[in-house]
Amino acid sequence: MTQAARKTKNTDDGPKRPAKELVYDYVRARILNGEWRGGDFIEEKIVSEAVGVSRTPVREALHRLQGDHYISLTPRRGAVVRQITAQELIEVYESRRLIEAHAMQRICQEKLPIPGILHELYDKMCVTSKSQDFVQRAEYDQEFHRNIVATINNAVLVELYGSLQVRQQRVAIAAMRVQPARAEIIDQEHKDLIIALENFDEAAAINIITRHLRPVLDVVSRLPV
Repeated sequence: MTQAARKTKNTDDGPKRPAKELVYDYVRARILNGEWRGGDFIEEKIVSEAVGVSRTPVREALHRLQGDHYISLTPRRGAVVRQITAQELIEVYESRRLIEAHAMQRICQEKLPIPGILHELYDKMCVTSKSQDFVQRAEYDQEFHRNIVATINNAVLVELYGSLQVRQQRVAIAAMRVQPARAEIIDQEHKDLIIALENFDEAAAINIITRHLRPVLDVVSRLPV
């Protein structure tokens, strides 16, 4: 059993976690880190043995993973890791542009102060750019943009934006793996975005987010349609 698998199991160091949550985290981590790629089959028996639980919590976790768009469950074939497609990437970026541009317009027009945590998240993303820890970077990136959307205090919009979370994270990781050199460009765009929003410069903010969330042809061309 791998070290990662052993760490997934409950220990005596803290409160026991439900078995289905352990399985969920185990499978999710391997999808995000690229160990299990789009089209790979996930065998219940292997997961059950790796995490040290029965088949029942494995099945429960797989159904949740399907609901969160990580996998697909098909009759007689079982669980398959969902492939990020070029069309999905384009649609995720388009949806994010609509929501985030609206949030930035309101921030600038109503002069709403952005949260200070954006600076901290920017610094953390710069660190992950050097280490090429794409999974951690995607989490920081997601939190960065979510905080911007949350600034306008529209709970429904925040919930809608949150529904893109899984796709957003997987798309970001897939894009960075194809073009890791873009990390520095993205970091600069984040920095410029903070400055524009702090100055309530709507035109600059919209220009930056439009460029920031524009699908890169080299990335799109390497994904299945």
